[in-house]
Amino acid sequence: MRARETCLTATMTALCLATNYALIGLPNVKLMDLLVFASGLLFGTKVGVSVAVLTWLIYGTLNPYGFCLPILLATAASETIYGLAGGLLRNSRGPGWLEEDGLAWSGYKLAVLGFSLTAAYDLLTNLAFSLTFGVPFLLALAYGAWFAILHETSNAALFAACTPALVKASRFLGQSPGGLGVSGDGGQ
Repeated sequence: MRARETCLTATMTALCLATNYALIGLPNVKLMDLLVFASGLLFGTKVGVSVAVLTWLIYGTLNPYGFCLPILLATAASETIYGLAGGLLRNSRGPGWLEEDGLAWSGYKLAVLGFSLTAAYDLLTNLAFSLTFGVPFLLALAYGAWFAILHETSNAALFAACTPALVKASRFLGQSPGGLGVSGDGGQ
């Protein structure tokens, strides 16, 4: 990684950690998933994936709820889907994609994206829980249903409400998701 990408990764990881610890009292309502997605969207796939893994390596190790290596590995690997999705959206859409689609339609699609990514994350982490603790998978899903619904709906709302503002702010700051990346490399 170049110095600029390293600084962006460290900054976004610190932001993820700070918001996770600040929101510790709200189970499964976190800004981390949105911030990892935004890292990929604004700065490229490599930064997004790095933020995902580093955040979970730190948060999963220094977690007030406890430490479990198989769960840590599963959550770190599963979190990368947000950074990958952000990076893929960055590379597949040209600048101005929010205006082309209209803000309401873009918000709807972002809500569906946030919900879908989170549903995949929740399925993968519930599978890891099931395998780690020998709980039948359907029972693990049933036990975690309330947390999954809260996680998926809060992420849908956060993705819809915050991503357009992040894209507009990035333009103001000289970034262009889908265009030239932070280092002029197209977000690679």
